[in-house]
Amino acid sequence: MVQESAYLVGCRINGVNYGTLDTLGENQAIPSKYILYQNYPNPFNPATNISFSIPEKLFVTLKVYNILGKEVANLINGYREKRNYSVRFDRSRLSSGTYIHKLTAGYKTIVKKMLLIKQIITVNT
Repeated sequence: MVQESAYLVGCRINGVNYGTLDTLGENQAIPSKYILYQNYPNPFNPATNISFSIPEKLFVTLKVYNILGKEVANLINGYREKRNYSVRFDRSRLSSGTYIHKLTAGYKTIVKKMLLIKQIITVNT
């Protein structure tokens, strides 16, 4: 008997699906195309999950850039098997703003925007 668990790597907002319901275990479906899902949650503070699927074993990079194009994180840089992945991006030291996450797998490149919003706490003295 194969024990499986399910987790949500997306959500539905205003009738639009972001992500998918994924199954872990031996019966996991092999992706048929390259997909970079919208990060969840978005906006985020201070962490978010970035999920993607690749249909073949390839050299993969997953990087995060600020709006000026400066790389702020290199989350994945190496060969990956064909399957679904989810990576946690935790950047409590970054400032609020728009960031870009970029997946490069072989010759395929996909980019998405994400928004980091930090709470401002005021203390009355």
